[in-house]
Amino acid sequence: MKNVRVLICMPAYEPKREHIRAAVESILAQSFTDWTLLINDDASKREDTKEHIADFLGDSRIHFRRNERNLGIGGNWNATWNALTAMSNSSHSPVGTWSGGRGGRGVRATEADYLAFLFHDDLWEPLFLEHTIAALDAHPHAGFAAAEHAYVCEGEVRTFPLYDKIRRFKEAHLAPGLHDHHVFLRWWLGQGLHPNVIGEPSFVVLRRSLMEKVGPFNESMVQFLDIEYWVRCLLHADWVYVAEELGAFRVHPSGMSAVNEQLGRGVFERLQTLELVAKRLPSGEKPHARRAIVRAVSEMIGKYLARRREGRSVSAHGSGALKRFVLRHPFLVLRAGVRWFFSRKEKMDSRVGIE
Repeated sequence: MKNVRVLICMPAYEPKREHIRAAVESILAQSFTDWTLLINDDASKREDTKEHIADFLGDSRIHFRRNERNLGIGGNWNATWNALTAMSNSSHSPVGTWSGGRGGRGVRATEADYLAFLFHDDLWEPLFLEHTIAALDAHPHAGFAAAEHAYVCEGEVRTFPLYDKIRRFKEAHLAPGLHDHHVFLRWWLGQGLHPNVIGEPSFVVLRRSLMEKVGPFNESMVQFLDIEYWVRCLLHADWVYVAEELGAFRVHPSGMSAVNEQLGRGVFERLQTLELVAKRLPSGEKPHARRAIVRAVSEMIGKYLARRREGRSVSAHGSGALKRFVLRHPFLVLRAGVRWFFSRKEKMDSRVGIE
């Protein structure tokens, strides 16, 4: 079998039949055809993922695997990548059980140049791979490319208006083309790593060599693990922004982003990521990170209190990391508390003035 240039990971968990089939069909519609796809199910119980996509397995480029137990979001992303790298031109993989197309033949993953994720409920436009790979080929030093995409809402999702704000922010602040990783990371730190201007993993293509250098996704995170991964990538490599709309991200009540937000998960993960950056930046850059941390903690205090006032839950997930951070950086936390207090006071004073 010839070498493939792109490995496509599709982590799946309880996928709706119509969603996962549409996702696979959007891969089959790609103008760039030199790829192999692994659909990796995270031990779904309600949905028969393999049955949903069984007729696609006649294509020798498409393979299916199921985890023996549920690994969670980050665990399944890593398992999908690990299984692809373990695949060879034999009918069995040393990692779990998987089945492929005609004859169950795999590919030598180590020969691939690029890796892309497409989640089971997202979609690619036919030119997604062609244009993102062309961007990377045009910029050999860039480690990854991210494409613009639409957001499609299905059902009632309270946070959906936030996605439109992200689009407008990117239009105003993010230039198409190559971005120097030092300059970009300093700017993004100034924004507190908010919003996620690089975007969801479904619309990012990475060089395999960069992913091997950066390592696996942080499986302890549930909501911020993509941004944390982009930060680690930016510590090593430049990136390319493809401003063309080349896909669609589904926003629906059962999607993990909506579920995590509703439960208040991931509240502390931004802080963990900022601390990671602060540790790894050169000494001359560390003040940028410290200022970003103060702003982030101040905002965290406000968001936490707002959720409590609204009667919405705040998960304790990651709270242990927060406690350890407070013990390590008491003065930064104190500065953040003072910042929040005066910010709140200014808002109250302005309201009194209006009245």
